[in-house]
Formats: sequence, C-alpha cells, structure tokens
Amino acid sequence: MRYIDMDDVELDLPDDWEETVRQAWLYVNNKINIAELATNTKADEKGWDEQKRAEQVEIEKVKARKKAISAKSSIWSQLSTVLSSLSYGKCWYCESSELRSDNPIDHFRPKGKVAECLEHPGYWWLAFEWSNYRYACTYCNSRRVDVDTAGGKQDHFPVFTPPDWNRCEDDNNVEKPKLLDPTDADDYKLLAFNQNGEACPNTNDEQSEEYQKAEESIKKYHLNHEPTRKARKAIMQKIRQIVANTNELIELGVDMKSDQIKSNKKELIKLIRPSCKTTKFNTAAKLYLREYESVEWVKEILDRD
Repeated sequence: MRYIDMDDVELDLPDDWEETVRQAWLYVNNKINIAELATNTKADEKGWDEQKRAEQVEIEKVKARKKAISAKSSIWSQLSTVLSSLSYGKCWYCESSELRSDNPIDHFRPKGKVAECLEHPGYWWLAFEWSNYRYACTYCNSRRVDVDTAGGKQDHFPVFTPPDWNRCEDDNNVEKPKLLDPTDADDYKLLAFNQNGEACPNTNDEQSEEYQKAEESIKKYHLNHEPTRKARKAIMQKIRQIVANTNELIELGVDMKSDQIKSNKKELIKLIRPSCKTTKFNTAAKLYLREYESVEWVKEILDRD
C-alpha cells in the first residue's frame, strides 16, 4: 500500500462530472418515487393497515434505490482510468498489477450494506461520491475463501467504537475506520513486511488501534494471499542478491560507474519506484531495501526515491 493523494483525482474529474452525478440521482429518486407510488396503490387495493403500508413502502423504496444505483455503475467505472493513473495501474491496497476485473473500483464505505452492522443500510449516499472510490484488484475487493484464509473487503467496513457508524446522510460522527485507507497519508506506514513476504503490523502493541487496524486490513484486503506473499518474498530475495553482488563488486575494486554496478542500481530503483510499470509491490520492496540503508550507495538510492 502507498499513499494516494485524492486531490489529484479531483483535478482529473471529467468536466461534466457534477452534471452526470446530478442526473444519476434524478434517475435514482425517480425510481424510488415510482416504487413508492406502486406500493401505495397496492396497499389501497389490498386494504393494508398503516403500519404494514409504511413497512412495505420502505422495503420497496430501499430495493428500488439499490437497483437504480446498480444500474448506474458505469458512473464510477468511468473514473477507472483516472484512478489507475495515480498508481500506474496497480491496486491501491496491495500494489499488484494483476487486477483481474472489468470494474476495479471499490467503494471504501460500502454502498449497499455494512457486514459488521446488519441494520446499516450501507453508505448509499456516497455511491456517486468520487472521494469514496478506491482502485482495487479482485483479491483485495471481492469476498473469497480458500484453504488458508478468508479475505476480500467487499461489504466490510469495521470501525472503532465509539463513535458509531454514520447510518444516514445527516449523521456526522467522526468515524474511525478499522481498515487502512491508501488516501490517508499516515495509514500506509502501519504496514510492514517480514522475511517470509508476509504483511504484518508495524508495531508489536496488540492493544493499540494501529496494530488492530493493520491486522484487520491484512485479513480483509487479503494481503497475504499466497501468490502475493511468495511474490514479495521473491522481491526480498532479489534485493538481497543484488545488494550482495554489488558489494562484492565494489570490494573487488570495480568502478561504481561500471556497467555492472549501474545495471544493479537501476534494477533496485525499478523495484522500489511506484512509477515503474513492470514492477509491483514497490512499498514492500522499498522497506526491504531499507534494511541495507547503512550501505552508502544503497542510501543514495533510497534518498532519491
């Protein structure tokens, strides 16, 4: 995970974004009104009492709202290219470039329901709010279970309570999400990676919110999915080998400007630089390289990136 500045998203929003969203809500509200009218008509025909009428009207309005919002999914899909460009095509949560999805947009606050709060209607009012979108791969965003672990964010949005979740548009609780957010400048620092390629909390204090937030995120984002873990471990091994090889060349008196050493340094830069489209898991790579920052030439690479 690395920090994503959402101000950059706002700069690249389509010129007609606000009008597109306005039209979408008109469509949604119209569908809700139609459902309400149809249910009231049915209530009149069936002779329902006021309690049953009110309950059924609310049920049908919610169903209509969800269906209408889903019908307008192309609205957030059109921002896929904008969001992707900020991470050079890599998932904001795990930094994989293998998205395996036609619609790689996660609603950070889930729009349909909240798994940890069954009575929560979902943050439906944020369905078309660009600041709630995160560019995510299938493994981080979709619920799945394998022989080792369950993972995938989907409708999960745990929070530290109090305060409670915001359950409607007018609630103004200062929520404390229990999930790392790549758009929070401090959150990505809460993750570390061990020598086995596993993501882990960057603190040993299991009672701290920082530890719990990182631990929960590792599970929900499926950050230790086995192929992902192995890929990070391979990166760690590669960095170790390149550093060892370069140090050996230096000890043998090879010039720092030689093609061999320059090639090694270039490879390390590619591994840690997010803008390199041929590498992934760049934050993990940089943390692995930091283990050698006492070496002058390694420190120079880290300082420039």
